[in-house]
Amino acid sequence: MRAWAPGVDVQVLQAIALHRSSALTSVAQIVSDAGSFALLAPLSIAFVLLRRWKRPADDIALVVVAAGSAALPSVVKLIVARPRPTIEHLSHLTSLSFPSEHTTQAAAIYLTIAILLSRDLNRGWRELVVVLAVLIALAVAWSRVYLGVHFPTDVIAGLLLGWSWALFVFHWARPKLAEIQPPPGPSAERHDPLVKR
Repeated sequence: MRAWAPGVDVQVLQAIALHRSSALTSVAQIVSDAGSFALLAPLSIAFVLLRRWKRPADDIALVVVAAGSAALPSVVKLIVARPRPTIEHLSHLTSLSFPSEHTTQAAAIYLTIAILLSRDLNRGWRELVVVLAVLIALAVAWSRVYLGVHFPTDVIAGLLLGWSWALFVFHWARPKLAEIQPPPGPSAERHDPLVKR
């Protein structure tokens, strides 16, 4: 990354900076907040509470995804130790740059919520909800680069890390949690597309 990315990263940042405007900056700041853990943590808790603990394995999986999406980027930042871009920042930050925490959190948590919301929907709506979650994460990634606080490779890594973490939890950890719970009734199993047959 250090050998290849700097030239491409700097070129993209400079190109974006040339097209900044007050309106776009306002939009970017709002979109960026959609990936803030200060917003996503309460959102995750509210989502779990509204579900009334009807599917504990799902709710625990969401909590694990949220916690991991906050912890993993911090660990990787310490390992890579990449400084922030030197281009003008439109948002003041002093932490390390790689990967983007906002992008990781947005990718992981919105995808997880989309998966949970889509379980009772038909295929068309299910795909729409997942696509919307992906678009939100991409928008957060764009906003972090636009604001000059991350290199493009930072947000690409954040997207991959967040989505990978969410899918890992749902395909590995969630089935383990479901196995230790009382088996669902016939009607619950029939409407649960994630229950293995």
